[in-house]
Amino acid sequence: VRIKDFTWNVNANVSYNKNKITELYNGIDEYVDGNTGRKMMVGHPVGEFFLNRYAGVNPANGDALWYTKDGELTTEYSEDDKVMMGKTYIAPWQGGFGTTLSWKGLSLNAQFSWVKDRWMMNNDRYFSESGGLFDAYNQSRRMLYDRWKNPGDVTDIPRHGVSPQMDSRILEDASFLRLKNVMLSYALPQKWMNRTNFLSSVRVYLQGQNLLTFTKFSGLDPESSSNLYKAQYPMSRQFSCGVEVSF
Repeated sequence: VRIKDFTWNVNANVSYNKNKITELYNGIDEYVDGNTGRKMMVGHPVGEFFLNRYAGVNPANGDALWYTKDGELTTEYSEDDKVMMGKTYIAPWQGGFGTTLSWKGLSLNAQFSWVKDRWMMNNDRYFSESGGLFDAYNQSRRMLYDRWKNPGDVTDIPRHGVSPQMDSRILEDASFLRLKNVMLSYALPQKWMNRTNFLSSVRVYLQGQNLLTFTKFSGLDPESSSNLYKAQYPMSRQFSCGVEVSF
């Protein structure tokens, strides 16, 4: 959009990727991928999680509950009750969008990136919500406020002494929307440049990166390509300013 000295540009992109395993080696139909909570199975997508389904906490005694393979409640954690979760760590949807507003020499630019329907195991919670198993590590404040303590408590964290499991309780939606870059700049008037007889342009700018992130993920940073989040150093928030000079 151009109106006299004002210009407004908008850009956007989106990608969709759907995959399905059609064949595995040596004629097998499925293969459990180590201890990473994944399973390769013909007819399912790559990266789908294979886990026990966490059912919460028994309000009467604070015991952890799971669903069996057949969907019944149980207090016994069993590898035989793992099921395909229908959730993968490979995001089918991702993209970005941005806008630039310009008025005379002043310009404001913002760029966003987003990922939809990507899931990740938050391994940090396995240690920080350990129920006594890893008390040598710093524990989440949820262990003070949300852990089951008395009969009748309704929570998702079992009583102290119940060891955590690599189950669906720590499987989290890692979708996010992030403001990746914002830049405010000003280009000095061209008539000023002409008077110098040697400068063709001068621009000053102030820039910020990774300023805002909107996500349901409880870890430090949802932007990852892994299926397992473990003490990952988050994207840093950065600020910079500068002057661009052309001769």
